[in-house]
Amino acid sequence: MRKSRPQRKERIYTIEGLPVRNLKHKIRLTISDEDCKKGNKKVPNACAAALAATRQIPHCHEARIHIGRVFLKMGNGNKKLYWLRGKTTGALRTEIATFDRGGTFEPGIYDINPLSPTELPTGKQRGATPKLGHGRPGKHRRSPKVLSDVRGGGRLEYKHK
Repeated sequence: MRKSRPQRKERIYTIEGLPVRNLKHKIRLTISDEDCKKGNKKVPNACAAALAATRQIPHCHEARIHIGRVFLKMGNGNKKLYWLRGKTTGALRTEIATFDRGGTFEPGIYDINPLSPTELPTGKQRGATPKLGHGRPGKHRRSPKVLSDVRGGGRLEYKHK
């Protein structure tokens, strides 16, 4: 007879004490010239994309647009408030980096996508077990490009309990 393993507790992620949920469907934002003029550089909750999100998405009280993640504070009068977490697309990421470094934010239509299953912060190991070999000799993996002089990626925005 097999012993049953104790169930793992599901981690609860919070921002400012409110629960964080994952986005289920793509959201399309139309960023206007007014949003681009009013937006602030290096401020995730006051940039052009955040202003457009709070204006266009129903029941959205606040938006924080980071280089890697998007957080939307949702809820209407009767329901409790919560945060929705999504992924910043490549086009929006490029515009954010350009805007934060002193350029202009180009108005247009941008998407916010849901996270893929491998990007969800569940704490579980994903994929196959790593191989013990170290690849071909003499070939080293390049370190990833880290953007400097822009706002954060948004991964450290939430805490888990």
